[in-house]
Amino acid sequence: MKLSCGIFANIAPLYSKPLWYELASSVNIGYTFYSSGEGYSGIRTIDINESKHIDPEAFLDWHFLKNIIIKNRIIYQKGIISKCLRTDHDVYILYGEMHCISNWIAAMICKIRSKPLIFWGHGLYGSENWLKKRIRLLYYKLAACNFVYGNRARTLLVESGFDPDKVFTVYNSLDFEFHKKIYASVNKSELSEIKTSLFKSRSNLPVIIFIGRLTREKKISYLLESINLCKLKGNDFNCLIVGEGEESEELKNLAESLGIDRSVCFYGSCYDENTNARLIMLSECCVSPGNVGLTAIHCLSLGTPVITHNNFLTQMPEVEAIIQNKTGSFFEENNVHDLSTVIEDMVLNKRKFLMEKSCIKEIEDYWNPKKQTAVIDKAVSDLAFNHMKANEVTE
Repeated sequence: MKLSCGIFANIAPLYSKPLWYELASSVNIGYTFYSSGEGYSGIRTIDINESKHIDPEAFLDWHFLKNIIIKNRIIYQKGIISKCLRTDHDVYILYGEMHCISNWIAAMICKIRSKPLIFWGHGLYGSENWLKKRIRLLYYKLAACNFVYGNRARTLLVESGFDPDKVFTVYNSLDFEFHKKIYASVNKSELSEIKTSLFKSRSNLPVIIFIGRLTREKKISYLLESINLCKLKGNDFNCLIVGEGEESEELKNLAESLGIDRSVCFYGSCYDENTNARLIMLSECCVSPGNVGLTAIHCLSLGTPVITHNNFLTQMPEVEAIIQNKTGSFFEENNVHDLSTVIEDMVLNKRKFLMEKSCIKEIEDYWNPKKQTAVIDKAVSDLAFNHMKANEVTE
């Protein structure tokens, strides 16, 4: 008998498309997806008209909810209550944002209906104050199991009294199969031509990349200041910044004031993944001076190591994919001088050559849709069957 599982998400982010279709192709579990079809906070989403994949055998059973957003936070989802009351899934998965009021109600409905519930979210960050931590723990205890993105969050929940057999690290992912194909097909001469088109007479110099939204939280100014410090020490590098955002003009002005505008290429936004992949591959490393999220997974998937800061209390879970001297390096948070030293060590010692295979292996082992689906399928199956057995005993 094929099990049924309902996944309730706040939105349908475009980066989750490979995972959703991987789950949809599960042999033993039929997944139904519920979410808003609209974007949120600048995150691109799956095309609302795309309910079927180009592969006719893969079908995405997707139903739409309506988000109510106040001060850039989803505080309620219209439709989730009726879905939890009227549907009959064996297991319910709810993206675990405690500030969303409807999530609390949906969780209590599942408990009243004796429907197994899994929360899927960040878990504990470790930086919460006493009150926020207590509320967050109370919220997570409404579920039978919890999915978290990283091992650190799992450890924090277990240390707070959660059953280790009911907290699962499911990681996060992009389209790793697509990245593997690009990585295998691109040759060095093609990358060399792209470098020449970007940096002209400076194309012989190493390239440091940042790719993502240009927001204040990403602290991209630290990267420019570090490139300048490297140059003052006699180490001239190119810097490639791919993306747009609120900091765009300020960063361009900073590059000019530092006298490194010829060293820096502001590429702008790029949504062509074939192009993005090549820009990442031609770079010696990616530097994310603020928090690093899926940018780390993106770059490691293509064999490019990542540098970011070492304060894990404020980092995103994807930072766990960065292993010192294996898939990247860390610098002291907010220390531009240390960042410049770490960049120099990475580039001058040609560490990308040494790390490239390890970067890809880290993604192959953990951070991809197939691995995620295997963990999710097993957790859902075990929870459903254990619940059925428990009901048989009580009857």
